[in-house]
Amino acid sequence: MSRPFERLRDYVATAATLGTGPWAAAVILWHQTKNIRVRLRVARHRPHSVYAIDTIYGRLYLRDNFGDVTNLAGLLYRQVYGIQQLDRPGIILDVGANIGLAAALFAHYNRDRTIYCFEPLPSNVALIRRNCPNAHVVPCAVGAAPGRVRLDVDADGVMASRIPCRWPTSPAEFDVISLDQFVAAEGIGEVALLKIDAEGMEDDILDGAAATLGRTHRVVLETHGRPRHDGVLRRLRERGFEIDSDVFRESTGFVAARRTGVAELQAGRPA
Repeated sequence: MSRPFERLRDYVATAATLGTGPWAAAVILWHQTKNIRVRLRVARHRPHSVYAIDTIYGRLYLRDNFGDVTNLAGLLYRQVYGIQQLDRPGIILDVGANIGLAAALFAHYNRDRTIYCFEPLPSNVALIRRNCPNAHVVPCAVGAAPGRVRLDVDADGVMASRIPCRWPTSPAEFDVISLDQFVAAEGIGEVALLKIDAEGMEDDILDGAAATLGRTHRVVLETHGRPRHDGVLRRLRERGFEIDSDVFRESTGFVAARRTGVAELQAGRPA
């Protein structure tokens, strides 16, 4: 089966599953094919324009750019993080929340849980507030220690990255907070889920999260580069996590882990 046909089949399945009805599904499918139409030069992106789609997870807002709509299939249709209703107590930390699609999914299945979304790009922050209005948004990057970090940002302000991009970028500086600093300041006890997708910052984030990991039940994260991927596996195992999923293809990977040491978690709770 050819890749274009597979992609179209994926689009159709995504639209049919996520749409609240035939019209909503048609709207989702139309937007999913935008990149194809742009390549054929029968359409063009308007990256500063925001449109709405009605989904089974609520009304979601996306920019008319090359990237936002491409996340629907992975995050919401295939649910790559494998997270629905969480079975352990605690809050949710979404590090690298982008425009809040994963947060919207987590909130849908965990309506009474507090969600904190960390995202440095202002354009993304604005959409998190619309896509997951009950989330607490922290508009900064996350790293090993408080300070500043320089990241590469694309022209449309979609992604701030430490890894090389295929498209032109410009350097920009952002405020940084560590998870341990944040969790201590907020008086957070247990963390039911820590999700990380931070474009090459995963080492720094885990460096600043030793105490946070000690009170976390589940971790899901994307990795970038084999050394970072292997380092993440080692760190999580050292902190008492059992690896549920370990996938690495080409240059990116995915890790899902859950805590096995209850005693360590109990010791990590604040007094």
